[in-house]
Amino acid sequence: MDVTKTNFKSACRILTDVIKHSSFVAIDGEFTGLHNYVNPNAFDTPTDRYHKLRQGSMDFLLVQFGVCVFKYDGKNSRYVAHPFNFYVFPRPTLRDAPDQRFLCQSSSIDFLASHGFDFNKVFREGIPYLTPSDKERMLELVRERHNMHEQGLPAPPEASPAFVSPAAKKPMEIPEKEKDFVNGVIKLVEDFINDSGKQTLSLEPCNGFRRKLTYQAVRSKFTSGLHLDTQTGENKNERFIMIRKAGEEDQKKLEQQRLKSDLDEVDDASGFARVIQILSESGKLIIGHNMLLDIMHTLHQFSCPLPESLNEFKALATCVFPKLIDTKVMASNQPFKNMIPSTALNDLWKHLDGNQFNKPQFEVAQNYTDYNKSEQFHDAGYDAFITGQCFATMANYLGTFMSPPQKRVSPSSQLLEPFLNKLCMFRVQDIPYMNLTGKDLQPSRAHVFHVTFPQEWKGSDLYQLFGDFGPVYIGWIDSTTAFVSLSNQDRADSVLKGIEPSPLYQVISYKQYREQFPDDPQPELEIPAPYHETATVAPPDIKSPPDTGYDAGSSKGSRGVKRHHDSGDSTDADREVAELMHGKKHKPMDPNAKPFVSRITPPPAEQDNKDNKEITPKKIDGASPNESTKKHPDKLFEEPTTW
Repeated sequence: MDVTKTNFKSACRILTDVIKHSSFVAIDGEFTGLHNYVNPNAFDTPTDRYHKLRQGSMDFLLVQFGVCVFKYDGKNSRYVAHPFNFYVFPRPTLRDAPDQRFLCQSSSIDFLASHGFDFNKVFREGIPYLTPSDKERMLELVRERHNMHEQGLPAPPEASPAFVSPAAKKPMEIPEKEKDFVNGVIKLVEDFINDSGKQTLSLEPCNGFRRKLTYQAVRSKFTSGLHLDTQTGENKNERFIMIRKAGEEDQKKLEQQRLKSDLDEVDDASGFARVIQILSESGKLIIGHNMLLDIMHTLHQFSCPLPESLNEFKALATCVFPKLIDTKVMASNQPFKNMIPSTALNDLWKHLDGNQFNKPQFEVAQNYTDYNKSEQFHDAGYDAFITGQCFATMANYLGTFMSPPQKRVSPSSQLLEPFLNKLCMFRVQDIPYMNLTGKDLQPSRAHVFHVTFPQEWKGSDLYQLFGDFGPVYIGWIDSTTAFVSLSNQDRADSVLKGIEPSPLYQVISYKQYREQFPDDPQPELEIPAPYHETATVAPPDIKSPPDTGYDAGSSKGSRGVKRHHDSGDSTDADREVAELMHGKKHKPMDPNAKPFVSRITPPPAEQDNKDNKEITPKKIDGASPNESTKKHPDKLFEEPTTW
């Protein structure tokens, strides 16, 4: 369903209704550009990456936002999808609305155009939006103008609600060249009053200065019995004054109607921010693919400016979206890491259609764009649709490790907890994700060195400099600095001793570099309250959640930021989601656990084990259950301990 300003209100009502009954929601965004002057590096820390994206990407616009709501139909064993494709553009629909400036990246625009992106629909019919703070500021201005209008005082556009300048209280002096205009208006009003058959008088459109002179002159000459109101004509650039005959009570009613109309206009102007509010208040699991940039743009454009601190960003993100799963994180880690050759969205979607995965059946609901009939990659609604398919397919695959195997894994299952609130750190070699609700991984980078060199140097010069230490990887920072990583990490101790000092270049260890440019400290985090209260639905033979070493840790809420999520109260909610929202508390995962250690605990005797049969992990990769768990009898699947 394509959604523009013309059908936005009805689409919001539909979205609000279908999301109540949903199992999970997938999202995707399309942008006018990706990076401005700062490029991500293979050795970024989460703090580095956040600061780079915040400084170098937020001047671009998110212009298309895809939302696909998935509801599991248990009767027919299928997911029913409701895809929405929102076209978004910050059109200043009100005179005090922000008139935004934004950047475009030619390669990104060319990329979108090559995939049939409809730019006319964005710029002509795009949905406007206001952040909550902009909306509140404009509501305040409307109320203040209304109060000053009642007092007969002119209100400048940015007038302070607590201050009216002395000059504003004095009548304006009528310039000589405007006196004929004012006298003409007075004559028209006098004739209008004397004509008992007319109840309204529309003056000719004029500029703002003449409208102020009109208000002043009419109110000075006719102290009662008339109500003046500025209106916009069919041509939005033309504004005129409507005069009505009205007694004192009628004038009060008209003023209240006008105030309500102006407040409703501001509410309408908030536009697409309403969609983010619906998603946030639903409390549903939100799925995305490589979604760090999507989340940052969404918060920046529709919630509030991004904070400087990474920790504050994490608190903000989990306040707005308490449950996120990135399918690129799932596909890049165990048990999928060695099975999926490419984690690009279209490649991942096609690969998961293979026989080794139990892909669910998906049907698009009636009156929605049927994405099953044609591929439309890089259309945000379509990308959200296939992202949700990838998630459900990989989730089902996790059920094959259970004994007996589970054909379907609910989005609320504990099996998915290791991937919760981890956002992909794209192209970072040893930190696969940013952890929103716990400490980030801190790998040893003793084999990484920071090198400063002349601008004329090329990659071959760096390869030659490190030639005695085997193959290296170069992560360029700019034209004079780079990180150099040794493939043979055992040679790291000999680098600083073996490379001769030179005025042409400087080589320092990664540790020395970080001492010069330290990361933000990582506080002890605690999982936000709504997530802490969440119970999870596990397959019947699972007693405790599998621990794959992702430090879910804990996360402390958002520093007093009020959360609006209340998804568990709906009596119409999907049973599996209702069970997720209400029930026993789960035990937080150990933040100090070793990387990727999955555990499975046999079920209690009374749960689906009536025959007292021993339950064993399923055979994986040709190894017998005994062989695959010889070293770690509690492991669900073999996993690497380093990146």
